Amino acid sequence: MDLILDVNTQIYPMDFGDKFRLQITSTLNEESYHDDGEWNPRDDTPNRADSFDYVMYGKTYRIEGDEGPHEATSMAAYASFGGLLMRLKGDSNNLHSFEVDKNIYLLMKKLKF
Repeated sequence: MDLILDVNTQIYPMDFGDKFRLQITSTLNEESYHDDGEWNPRDDTPNRADSFDYVMYGKTYRIEGDEGPHEATSMAAYASFGGLLMRLKGDSNNLHSFEVDKNIYLLMKKLKF
């Protein structure tokens, strides 16, 4: 996988070589049922964001694939998180659940070694 990601470094400082855990999901609910995309800061129900330091909410706006005589083997998914952009490129088997105009959450946490 190849990731290009804008991160608001004023809020979440990142340095070259930092290792991090990244998760992309369509819901923050632990039970994986669909949410309405609205976050309530007073809601103390446990959710996926609890174990991450940096969370962005956005939308997939483009999907590209290597079109050829057979199915695409490589794909790229593009998303916007309020102007911060992401491109995730890799094997189409790993990116098959991305859809254009689908709301997504991106969760990050730095790893300490």
